[in-house]
Amino acid sequence: MGRIFETRKATMFARWDRMAKAFTRVSKEIAIAAKSGGGSPESNPQLRRAIQNARAVNMPKDKIENAIK
Repeated sequence: MGRIFETRKATMFARWDRMAKAFTRVSKEIAIAAKSGGGSPESNPQLRRAIQNARAVNMPKDKIENAIK
């Protein structure tokens, strides 16, 4: 494929690794908040803050909803 492809591939994998770590960390925060205070962000400030953190790292909405369940 070539040297430039390998450079791009390394950059993409590094980005995906950072995203995976961030998504995992935020998913755990959301799951813990949902279990401790309920699944409604309106009545659970800890969950509301965790969802804001998830949006800050551009986590997809379906992954946020799955973490709440």
